Amino acid sequence: MQEEQVILVNEKDEVLGYAPKMLAHEKALLHRAFSVFIFNDKGELLLQQRAAHKYHSPGLWTNTVCSHQRKNETNIEAGKRRLKEEMGMAAKLKEIFHFIYKAPFDNGLTEHELDHVMIGFSNEPPRINRDEVMDYTYESLENIEADIKKHPGKYTEWFKIIFANSLDKLKEELAMKMLQKKPLEFAPIFKEKPWGGRKLKSILHKKIPSDHTGESWEISCLPENISVVKSGYFKGKNLRELVSRYKQTLVGASNYQKYGDNFPLLIKYIDANDDLSIQVHPGDKIAAEKHRFFGKNELWQIIQADKGAVLYLGFKSGTTRETYLKALQNGTLDLLLNKIEVKKGEIYYIPAGTVHAIGKGILLAEVQQSSDITYRIYDWNRPGLNGKPRELHTEPALESIYFEAQPEKKTGNFVDTPYFKIKKIKISNSKTIDISNIDSFIILMNTGDGAFKINGIDFKKGKTLLISANTKQINVNMTKKGEFLMIYVF
Repeated sequence: MQEEQVILVNEKDEVLGYAPKMLAHEKALLHRAFSVFIFNDKGELLLQQRAAHKYHSPGLWTNTVCSHQRKNETNIEAGKRRLKEEMGMAAKLKEIFHFIYKAPFDNGLTEHELDHVMIGFSNEPPRINRDEVMDYTYESLENIEADIKKHPGKYTEWFKIIFANSLDKLKEELAMKMLQKKPLEFAPIFKEKPWGGRKLKSILHKKIPSDHTGESWEISCLPENISVVKSGYFKGKNLRELVSRYKQTLVGASNYQKYGDNFPLLIKYIDANDDLSIQVHPGDKIAAEKHRFFGKNELWQIIQADKGAVLYLGFKSGTTRETYLKALQNGTLDLLLNKIEVKKGEIYYIPAGTVHAIGKGILLAEVQQSSDITYRIYDWNRPGLNGKPRELHTEPALESIYFEAQPEKKTGNFVDTPYFKIKKIKISNSKTIDISNIDSFIILMNTGDGAFKINGIDFKKGKTLLISANTKQINVNMTKKGEFLMIYVF
């Protein structure tokens, strides 16, 4: 049987000729080679243990496959061929870089290779060729790095060299792919309020800290309230870290150009077991001048409402600054406000400057600018959780109030505001949603009664997911029909 030939190259990877593989190793001739790194959906690398009868490095652990290109074979073709021959599997491969290394072995042979490093992703179970491979395992890059330091003799010399040279590039490619493949889910940040209740638990199935839990901050980048990824490859990373590290890949080119490392939205669920305070939020101009921050324009979707529950939205026609101040002094401010009885599924947009309050008995989803600037005008003469009255902001509120602001009930399945866009997606069967033309992150909120998997992640009522801007499609696998909100900034 004719011995396999390797391709001899110079340092520019230009072909110089061909030689038998053993001769190239005996004389340390520079030749072309490749190394394939296959990862699963958990971000773990597939390692193989070389067969015991190999003429060098028998029984040692190495990356998924390594070998040599054949004459007239591209790097990718060679990688796919060897992946099938050794591991019995297929995957789409991408070359990420190449480099030259030289590694002598105890048996007198030397690997002197210009190595093309390729990466791929697959959850296909390996069907190993026992003539080539003794065993296989999956490990995270971090665990492999630590084990190489602790037990270097377990691994092939070339793998240790390749791993050291390619670790940063592998991590970068892996992170980009994991952002694209899997949505991010963050741990809720709960807020206890004097008006809070138990619906976040009883309806949205959240593990609330008390019977006075008023808010669940689902996605936040505000200082001291930065959301942290709860599971998956990016577990433990916070949103500001992710935006700063992955920039337009995560949030979209136009968003990163406009907002930089500041994530532009704050996403919440709110349970009003009692009336919230009557309040107003400043617009961008006043917020920038007084707080050096964003204003607060927001939108609500009603998830559940007790019979007769109302929103307080804007002043009744004819209300002036003077009548407002008089009512404020007399404690009759609520009599000047529009009271709107609400029902499940309705959507209301509340521009900055609109005096408003959420009434008792309402559970809703809130989408807003990334701001927590609230001017509290009237708090129904009730104590806060500490037993003392909460602070009022009478003077700054007066500067921000727009007396002519009127309720904006939104109908249809699409809401377009200057700060965010929202689509109501109704799902009655599994489907794929093309998002390749949206230059933005996408937030999904399951505000209905449906149950789905989104790109493999469970998405039940009350869940919120963040999808990165480099994702091209949303795969929705339905187990129970329903609807959800798709939110983006574009």
